[in-house]
Amino acid sequence: MRQLLWSQLRFRRVRALALLAGMLVAVTAFTVLTAASRTSQLRTVGTVTAHFRSAYDILVRPRGSRTELESRTGTVQPNFLSGIDGGITMAQYHEIQQIPGVQVAAPIAMVGYMMPRVPVTAELPAAAATGHDRQLYRITATWVSDGGSLRIPQPPSYVYVTSNPMVGHGGYEQLPDGSQVGVCSGYPLSTANPPFGAASQSRLWCWSRVNGMFGQGGWEGLTARRPGFAVSWSFPMLVAAIDPVAEAKLDGLNLAVTSGHYLPERPGPGFEAAPGGESTFPVLAADASGLGEYASIQVRRLPDPESPPALEPSAMSRDAAGPGQTVAAFNITAGQAYKQLLSLLTGSGYQDFDDYPTGYWNVGPTSYRRDPNSGLAAVPVRNPQSIWSVAVPGFGAPPMDEAATAYRTVIEHENKNSSAVSAIPVPSAVGEFDPAKVKAFDPLSAVPLGPYQPTAAAPANAPSRKTLGGHDLLPSLNLGGYVSQPVQLITSLSELPFIENSAVFQGNLHAADPISVIRVRVAGVTGPSAVSLERIKEVAQLIAVRTHLAVDIVTGSSPAPTTITLPAGTFGQPSLRLSEDWVKKGVAVAILSAVDQKSVVLFTLILVVCALFVANSATAAVRSRRQELGVLACLGWTRPRIYATVLGELALLGLAAGVAGGALSLPLAAALHLSVSLDRAALAVPAAVCLAVVAGGVPAWLAARAEPVAAVRPPVLPAGRARQPRGVIGLALINVLRTPGRGLIGALSLAVGVAALTMLTAVTLAFRGAIVGSLLGNAVAVQVRGVDYVAVAATVALGVLAVADVLFLNIRERAAELATIRALGWPESALGRLVVTEGAAIGLCGSLAGAGAGLAGAAEFAGQFPARLVLAAVAAGLAGVLVTVGAALLPAQLLRRLPAAQLLAGE
Repeated sequence: MRQLLWSQLRFRRVRALALLAGMLVAVTAFTVLTAASRTSQLRTVGTVTAHFRSAYDILVRPRGSRTELESRTGTVQPNFLSGIDGGITMAQYHEIQQIPGVQVAAPIAMVGYMMPRVPVTAELPAAAATGHDRQLYRITATWVSDGGSLRIPQPPSYVYVTSNPMVGHGGYEQLPDGSQVGVCSGYPLSTANPPFGAASQSRLWCWSRVNGMFGQGGWEGLTARRPGFAVSWSFPMLVAAIDPVAEAKLDGLNLAVTSGHYLPERPGPGFEAAPGGESTFPVLAADASGLGEYASIQVRRLPDPESPPALEPSAMSRDAAGPGQTVAAFNITAGQAYKQLLSLLTGSGYQDFDDYPTGYWNVGPTSYRRDPNSGLAAVPVRNPQSIWSVAVPGFGAPPMDEAATAYRTVIEHENKNSSAVSAIPVPSAVGEFDPAKVKAFDPLSAVPLGPYQPTAAAPANAPSRKTLGGHDLLPSLNLGGYVSQPVQLITSLSELPFIENSAVFQGNLHAADPISVIRVRVAGVTGPSAVSLERIKEVAQLIAVRTHLAVDIVTGSSPAPTTITLPAGTFGQPSLRLSEDWVKKGVAVAILSAVDQKSVVLFTLILVVCALFVANSATAAVRSRRQELGVLACLGWTRPRIYATVLGELALLGLAAGVAGGALSLPLAAALHLSVSLDRAALAVPAAVCLAVVAGGVPAWLAARAEPVAAVRPPVLPAGRARQPRGVIGLALINVLRTPGRGLIGALSLAVGVAALTMLTAVTLAFRGAIVGSLLGNAVAVQVRGVDYVAVAATVALGVLAVADVLFLNIRERAAELATIRALGWPESALGRLVVTEGAAIGLCGSLAGAGAGLAGAAEFAGQFPARLVLAAVAAGLAGVLVTVGAALLPAQLLRRLPAAQLLAGE
């Protein structure tokens, strides 16, 4: 038997070399592709480990604050904090501090919005100060935000300038004959006026070139010789309280202070409830407003009045004075106004303001509904005008932005006793901080820190980018706007009893449970190891059990772009489609789990395709020896002996292929920048032998069953009952069915590769889930996707080679038949189309099966069935068919080299 085995390898070199080449391709591909899978796995683990740790590990919120949408999607909304104004007690906070394993517990208490007003003054043209007649000017302000797409006109204000003196409170002009005429004296101070109407929003300034505004001299840098007006900015300033020590440990807020000093670590002052007892509390103020808004100002000179006009809201609303002549136009940005506000905060506090803030406002969370064209759509809400009851008409009216579309419910906490305005606690800045200098955490694992920066809402399509001028949607003066204002005033937790005094403010200010969220960092967390994950999980469970609060583990999370649609709103606001980075929980663990699964799947696919390739080659070798094996059976060779001979030949070829494949894999892997060690390359030898033995088991068993009659049996099955094939396609399909086992192996080999290609394409193009969709997942996918495609492409290539091998064998076994067809008048082009059609038929079956399997697997993986998934499957299937047709062209070329005369003579 050994002599026969050696003689087969020695004297049938072409067949042996062909089988050896097939095994060599399979073994080399197996070694290189498993190295690619391992390299992909190592890169993924390294990337996830490097970006695993976020600013904090556990987010603790009040019970019931986690929305149904967050629970269903496994996310945390980026703008959740502004909608939580308490719910955690100080006792619960101290309980969390004492839990073993808690390294830092940093609370945030969202107090609410104060509405200080700062007047930004502007001079009238020089003619107003030098003329000797009466002059009347109309001031119009348009509040522009949302990248210029939202423009809200404010009712006009008026400036009156006269050469006569102004006397009395309220603006009376004294005429030369000694009589007095009221000009600005008709200003109503009724709170019944609508907060956004002319009576509330308009201002009147009466200037005398003799004794200044209202006869009282200058005002805010303006004088009798420099008359002017002011644009009133009412800033919603969000006040939050922190533990200064814990916050410094968590994010280094103390290092972001740019002027003044950090918050003092001392108990807050006692509150003096008696009127006149002014009290302040220390704050850190952000050095920038964070608002994307400006006021477009236009100054028009109206016709000079012949006599003193009686300016009152009815006349202002009718604007009976006519269009006038534009004498000045300019913009005032939120940044300019905020700088002026900071100078007051860091100076003498609110004493220099026109009026004190007389209440607080809180806002609720944003609600969403499913949008059929995108992910989510924000639901607008309608806030009643009664929430501005503390506004003083003409002096402390709310910003005009509050009349725009709102997405958050606004709640007012007004002063119970309007005569005790001076008893309201007011902030006094002890320092300023730069939000950009707060410790920068890894952007791939960023989680909302809350106090410092607004939510980034980037335009998600071309119309939105055009509307927003290519910039993000920034906060405005609208408390109910979609993007909430960042925290601008930070104070200490110890000040909360003083700030949230129920004796002064109406409504629930959560004095008993003031803390909104607590961010917890766990000690001993070093990476995505099982020990670190278990430590975080244990601390989270203890917090939930001891406090009964809502607990989310955010370590290993990553921002996941989520599409949000804002419907068209008031004042011509267009619809916007935005992309927000919601926090996707558990991304790191999901990636590590998925990469392990992917490695197993890819390893299995490679092994199956290589085994099918070797099995096909081995089957071809056995079929080429049918007559020889039949003769051996006639000579008395037993089936075990024939089985051992065939299997031994395959094992010997596998050994040679393993040695050659292992040696070839080293330079090939190096050229592809893959990691293959000598030990892994040496494993190719036993792997090749095992692969050859396993894959050749069935062909060897078939060979052992050979009977003497096999020597005269035709090499292919009969086509069945006699029928006339209709053209090339009909004959090609009959030929494929004559060798069903061989065609099945080729189709199955191709199907495996197409299925892998379908799944990978679907994950790349269609899904935004555990692997792709989060920033960390996208980064990992970018790093390993090239390796994945190399592996899948090689798998498809092996499948295509298997189909080509099937066609080669078909041509060899039907050589005489093809020569007969040619002799009957078929041109070579028709025979070529016949072979290509056979390959296309096998390729179509394999591609359809593979695309279907990949489609089902990708849908199961993603948990959804989007239209792009079907497109990915169709594209992968078409690619498989086209590549197979291209591979069939080479076997078709063999038809020209068939020795027709010899074959016909042999028949």
